[in-house]
Amino acid sequence: MSDKKPKADHITPRQQARIAAVQALFQQDFNKVAVPRLLLDFRASFLEENTDETLFANLVDAAAERVAETDTIISANLSEGWTIERIDPVLRSILRVGITELMVMLDVPARVVITEYVDVAHAFFGGKEPGMVNGMLDKVARSIRESEFS
Repeated sequence: MSDKKPKADHITPRQQARIAAVQALFQQDFNKVAVPRLLLDFRASFLEENTDETLFANLVDAAAERVAETDTIISANLSEGWTIERIDPVLRSILRVGITELMVMLDVPARVVITEYVDVAHAFFGGKEPGMVNGMLDKVARSIRESEFS
């Protein structure tokens, strides 16, 4: 897992929660750790002091419960010839958590969710990946939160 952090001088507690949720889901994907244990480990060792722990826990719980559903959505929105297995594991975790937030945290505007996860992608990648996150989350948001875009 990358140790890269966003380049901003100040990361808000909610931004830190999103970054940590992506890292936790990445870890869970590889180590198959039960979510309660994963949350305990992250709280003890990895969370920054300014992390919104409630948002972190809610995102990890919700994303872990919906991996099959979010993977289906990701697969349906990939370019022809691409499979979910070809996506970088960190990028896959960003998409899973971002799509989950679009699905379950309806109090956060879709455009805000998209922007936040594009920023998360910039924290981990320097290439075209943030653009892919933007395109995929925008397409998914327009499908599952239609009313916000009409």
